[in-house]
Amino acid sequence: IAVAIAISSKRDSPYRIFINRMKTALLLAGTFVSSCHSFSPLIPGHATRLISGRQSISHPTITFAPKVNTASSPSTSLHSVTDGIELSGLLYDSASMAFESWEWTANLGAPAALVAGAVIATLAETREDFAPRKNEKKWVRIFKQTTRFLLLSSFALETVSIFVGTVTGNVLLGHGEQVATKAVGYSSPLGLLKHHHEFNYLTIQICFLQGLFNWLGAVALELLIPKENETRSSRKMNQCLASVLASMMFWILAFYNNHLNFYSDYAQMLKRYFMLFMKRYITCWPIRPMSLFYVPSFLLSGVLAWQAFKSPPEEDDD
Repeated sequence: IAVAIAISSKRDSPYRIFINRMKTALLLAGTFVSSCHSFSPLIPGHATRLISGRQSISHPTITFAPKVNTASSPSTSLHSVTDGIELSGLLYDSASMAFESWEWTANLGAPAALVAGAVIATLAETREDFAPRKNEKKWVRIFKQTTRFLLLSSFALETVSIFVGTVTGNVLLGHGEQVATKAVGYSSPLGLLKHHHEFNYLTIQICFLQGLFNWLGAVALELLIPKENETRSSRKMNQCLASVLASMMFWILAFYNNHLNFYSDYAQMLKRYFMLFMKRYITCWPIRPMSLFYVPSFLLSGVLAWQAFKSPPEEDDD
């Protein structure tokens, strides 16, 4: 595939050549970069430090059990804290509670898969009709492009939620229970997730909810887009249905904010999530090898999105 892209790019414009070369680099990187090191720091264990005794742990943190001389201290072990993401040696205060946390991640994957399936069905049904036309009004063109963007981003978010939930479940079931004189202090399965895997917990929650919002918003926008040969009565009914969907989205958000466990509202969750994302995957040091690929890829996606929304009608066929 990479060779085919490189050969075909010779007949394209300089801009297309640049895009195709970026695709080729990403394909080759995915082939040759080892998955076990691609998201790890270049210097494993560089950020590891041990803290003994009772401690206050800042988030995001991961609790480890250091090596203990079992001959002299067979039943105690001290917590250690690292700002990295290596999970070797991770032990929980309660293995049964970790199992209950895994059940939560597994149960959330089912509704996320249902939303993703509904999104794909909606996208397949409306793809032909959502191509912007030259003679359409500006707001109609923007609504069509926004609807397609919301649908595909909804599918991507639900997929990320399922993927992160599955990987987090593997981690939860892959580590045992430590023997300590004093436990960390979490008393619930979600408390365990937030203490040890806060970024994963936020990713699962935010991607599921935001994917749901994007899908509902796309359906509402699709109802507002005028259709060919649409009657006035049908137009009024579509506006009513779009208003109902928007009202339901506001109520869902209000209900969600009133039932959060560790955060005041959804906005605080987003703020905390982006802070953790920047700290772990953008500004971290030592640098992560895969950041040399996913950071330019994110920037390229933003540029392409801007160009898609700013494309003039003259470039479209009737």
